[in-house]
Amino acid sequence: MDLEFAGKVFALTGASRGVCLAIAERLAAEGAAVAIAARSAQELADAHGVIEGHGGRCLAYACDLSVPGEAAAFVAGVVEIFGRLDGLVCNGAIALKSGPDRDMWQAGLALNVGHAVEAIEAAAPLMHASSSILLVAGAERKGEAWPSAGIRGALAETARHFSDEFASQDIRVNQVLAGTPAFADIAAFLLSSRAADVRGTTLPPR
Repeated sequence: MDLEFAGKVFALTGASRGVCLAIAERLAAEGAAVAIAARSAQELADAHGVIEGHGGRCLAYACDLSVPGEAAAFVAGVVEIFGRLDGLVCNGAIALKSGPDRDMWQAGLALNVGHAVEAIEAAAPLMHASSSILLVAGAERKGEAWPSAGIRGALAETARHFSDEFASQDIRVNQVLAGTPAFADIAAFLLSSRAADVRGTTLPPR
């Protein structure tokens, strides 16, 4: 299926490995230029090599998304280099364990949700109508730590909030659950114009 990504630019956070790298590879395979941000310079270099080795166009941007201002700086840098921004994928995440560690919960919220809000607010004024924003969360797992479930719910509410806020600008905001079958294909679909009527939702349904 041609998702009409040729010539488009997507920025992805937490995309040096794992689920978001899979999304970046899928977008690049469809002809998009991708900018990937993460903390590890070595992992970014490896991911950059994989994407460009398959003929894709990739910018690797090392930053610490837990630091206020870094996510916004990444978004600004992508537009400065590529001249446009057609989509944003937010995946900066840390694993959480059950227990009474309030510092851990706060760090998880600050990174997983806080960086996404910062990136969204920086990206929206730079995006055009029919652009798309996608929040990545882990799929539900039996026996998972409840802070992880809480963050997934917070991201879902974030998607709904910004979907309503940006409706007049025709910028779509959704959530995708990683780790589910064909999630990279689902993510690519949500970022494409073929999902023009899908807004403020989570796919696959929980």
